[in-house]
Amino acid sequence: MSDPQREGPLTRVTNAAYRMIVIEIAFVLATLPALVGILFLAQDPSNIPLYGLFAMAFGPAITAGVYAWRADVDVIPWLRYWKGWVDGLRQSLIVWVPAVAFATLVAFNAAFAQVSAAILLAGAVVAGAVVVFGVAMLVIIATFDFRTRDLFRVVMYGVASAPLAALGVLSLFLVVGAVVVMWSDWVAVLLASPLLWLLALTARPMLVQIRQDLVSP
Repeated sequence: MSDPQREGPLTRVTNAAYRMIVIEIAFVLATLPALVGILFLAQDPSNIPLYGLFAMAFGPAITAGVYAWRADVDVIPWLRYWKGWVDGLRQSLIVWVPAVAFATLVAFNAAFAQVSAAILLAGAVVAGAVVVFGVAMLVIIATFDFRTRDLFRVVMYGVASAPLAALGVLSLFLVVGAVVVMWSDWVAVLLASPLLWLLALTARPMLVQIRQDLVSP
């Protein structure tokens, strides 16, 4: 095992770049079927349900990315990513599919339903909150081994105990949305690895609080 104190700045930068590239490639491969589907979809409101269907593939990929970034530098990131993907697949889908389905339903209604702007805004806020809570639960899945039925209680406790971490997750969600709107969803995909690193870093205070209060004896 390498000694971090003996590593020079160039070695640390090289290791970080290597991990970032490997995790990025793994993320793209994990979501490749969805990315191909999105590539061939016309940007039309009638395709919102299909966008939602393809977006469901990103839940396990996010969990695996956070899991890989949490590893020591000596752990092979490629193997770490796919271990996180396999281990977290079931719970990630249980959490992520309802969140994406709800957000898709809100977006579809916003595109076609004749409702007031206030209702649309309220729906967008609720859908955004559901997705943010979903992402927070994915981070918890990547870090701990809670039972599925306890995840909602744990994430509520974590958000209440570390609200700044929750705001950080919300900020990352808004950044990703801005990148997609201003440039392209492919830019967001190419930035997936650094965004996952930021997600793991931002959620750390929440994870520390959960570990201290709900895990440690």
